[in-house]
Amino acid sequence: MNEINSKEQDEKLTEVLIEEIIKSHFKDGSLTFSDFKNKKIFWNKILELNKKAEYQVIINHTNTLIKNARHFNKIGEYNNAKIFYATYFEHELNRIINELCHRKSIDKKETNNIIKSINIIGKLTWLPLLLGIPKISVKHKNIILKLADNRNAYIHYKHNPETNQLNINQKHKEQEDIKQIEKTITYFKKYTSRVLFNNQKTKLEKELKKKKMNKN
Repeated sequence: MNEINSKEQDEKLTEVLIEEIIKSHFKDGSLTFSDFKNKKIFWNKILELNKKAEYQVIINHTNTLIKNARHFNKIGEYNNAKIFYATYFEHELNRIINELCHRKSIDKKETNNIIKSINIIGKLTWLPLLLGIPKISVKHKNIILKLADNRNAYIHYKHNPETNQLNINQKHKEQEDIKQIEKTITYFKKYTSRVLFNNQKTKLEKELKKKKMNKN
């Protein structure tokens, strides 16, 4: 039984890795939707691309960050929720920078220096212009900056009242802030998809799903 489970796990891991490889080639423009039309040509192209490809293994924690943020919001611990929300946006911004630097053949050390040396204001304002990607909405940019300020104030400078010390008006204000942050998450997911997948991530995932069904 353990051998069967191990085999299934290996197959699942292989499947996930192949999908990520395909997504990586699609993001950098090596693959297009026309390549999906012929199965034999498609896999031959993947094999050829893999001969000269250098892959980066990047663990994406964004789903876990959002899950934790929503958990703390649900139990009324708004400051803790904001820590995770703010970290989510920083991770997504850094993921975009990392991917675009990789496309421009900027080595990992220099990419890390760029990520570390530019503050969140720069990442939200002038850096997209230099990288040649769309501007970030002023409304959502301001929400992210306010969130970052609140997070930093809570962690580094002052201890805000606990939930049971908040009056009704304060709780209502915190809840309204979270609603705006959630709207910015929706916006930012679309923005990230637009930048990294040329707004075609959903279509790509449908193609991958079709390939999986045909395989089965």
